[in-house]
Amino acid sequence: MVVCVHLPRFELVVAAGGPGALSGRAVAVAPRVGSEQRVGEVSGAAEARGVACGMIIGEALARCPGLLFVPADPVEVAETWEGVMGALESMGAAVEQARPGLAYFDIDGLRGLHGSDGATIAAARLALDRPARMGAGPTRFCALAAALAVRSRRVIALDGRAARRWLAGRPVGLLGFREETEAILEPLVRLGVRTLGELERLGRPELTDRFGAAGAFAHRLACGEDTPLQARSLEERLEETLR
Repeated sequence: MVVCVHLPRFELVVAAGGPGALSGRAVAVAPRVGSEQRVGEVSGAAEARGVACGMIIGEALARCPGLLFVPADPVEVAETWEGVMGALESMGAAVEQARPGLAYFDIDGLRGLHGSDGATIAAARLALDRPARMGAGPTRFCALAAALAVRSRRVIALDGRAARRWLAGRPVGLLGFREETEAILEPLVRLGVRTLGELERLGRPELTDRFGAAGAFAHRLACGEDTPLQARSLEERLEETLR
């Protein structure tokens, strides 16, 4: 059983100085100097006005003239995220970090330490000491879908038999969270594919013929298949102070 830990809008929250800075405000992360002029992560208020991550700045401002930009802070994001990873590892988890704000760990080896799946997830929440969405499933992708569907502190846990049926109704936009399938999301949407069930019915040979390896992998994800977790190696931190 894999657990997904998702901290929504992690980079924006760090850049803005905390979740309180986003309350009721249309805020977005400004593009970095020299990069393509597209907005980064956006607040809920900005999304309600039609602004989305990756949108061109001109279009974002046309939809939301009052949109506020905060400069990206990659150094602070990296340091804060390292603290999150360390917190999860402190409760015994071997963690795979997908990107800042998104991580996975296998719960099977932790039951003996914490007593049950529920107690293990509770220990992870206690270690994080910050709001996080969590979902559990037989694979990384199933756990991600469950975490994104959560709207409270409860956890959606999917077993192997129900996971594939449940995935069929989830939006195809979930493919945007995986590097292997991110590039084919926009073409799929243009083709009218809305759910993972519709994607599965297209067939693996047809998707492979159209999109290559990315199409085949997307079909595997829609069928509840995934690659094994790749937990990062633990490193011991040594410090010395001289006066």
